[in-house]
Amino acid sequence: MKMKVRRILHVVPLVISAICVLMVIVFIINAIRIYCNGHKIEHDKTSSINVLLTRPENWRKIETGKITLTMEDISLIDGSTATIPITAELARQFCGASDENINDYIDHNTTHYAYENLIHTEKKNRNCPEKRIIFATEPSEYELEYVEKLGLELEVTPIAMDGFVFITHKGNPIDSLTVEQIQKIYSGEITNWKDVGGNDAEIIPYQRERNSGSQTAMEQLVMKDVPLMKPAVGYCVSTGMDALIEKVAEYENYESSIGYTYYYYTNNLYKNEDIKVLKIDGITPDNENLVNRSYPFTTAYYAVIIKGYEGKHKELRDYLLTDEGQEIIELAGYCPINAEVK
Repeated sequence: MKMKVRRILHVVPLVISAICVLMVIVFIINAIRIYCNGHKIEHDKTSSINVLLTRPENWRKIETGKITLTMEDISLIDGSTATIPITAELARQFCGASDENINDYIDHNTTHYAYENLIHTEKKNRNCPEKRIIFATEPSEYELEYVEKLGLELEVTPIAMDGFVFITHKGNPIDSLTVEQIQKIYSGEITNWKDVGGNDAEIIPYQRERNSGSQTAMEQLVMKDVPLMKPAVGYCVSTGMDALIEKVAEYENYESSIGYTYYYYTNNLYKNEDIKVLKIDGITPDNENLVNRSYPFTTAYYAVIIKGYEGKHKELRDYLLTDEGQEIIELAGYCPINAEVK
């Protein structure tokens, strides 16, 4: 009997140690999961921007009192990383935010989490930050199905235009690809740059994680009915658009890599001198080609609220569609949705 007790006492520390090790492993896995889903920016919501959010040289007061927005109202705005300057400009116009404290007004949690926060605010889920409007790219099929499952409906209203763009290293001799070539590269049919007029080099096609704004655009705007191949190990970047840009810009990838992002983001918020934006069918994503829709992957940023919601943030959505609201959008650096074809 004493021998059994001794054995048990000998085993207990080992069991406790094994449990502790298991708990540490679970903690690390969970931390990695949270990091890879974008929550690494919990304490710095502008960490994926390398350009300072300073007011432009032509800054001017535009709002004339048609609506009012307090700092609390601004705090109820969420959205994509690429739309942070819209919220920043609203904070300047309505709350007198300065360049020194502008980050205090920004609480954009990236596209998918912004949609989740908006939805769960309506469902009064206290485990998420309260949000009443988001400025984001279009919802994914999963997000639309999820909101429908909860008995809700989204009002998705375009407020600014942008181009969904493909980037490669500046050392790659290719300057333009066709829509069909892009689709064949990302379906796995074309695997070498020589097949599109480039060097004899393997194509490394980077992707983003499911439900990120750029991945949704890739699936719905670019690929459409063409199956998107499953990315090879290491070719899916799940820590933000900035990380994808850095991957494409790496010297080791200079003649091989390709990725995608939004023109406004790479041109205004996260600049890297080692990448270049490819033309599509020979067309650049400048404002003129966005307005006349000649750029094949013309898209938009949206103000999204829950259908049936009545309140300040519905007023804000409507205000952004007015001439004054669109002037603020333009001052923030975006192509207004009501811009006219020249």
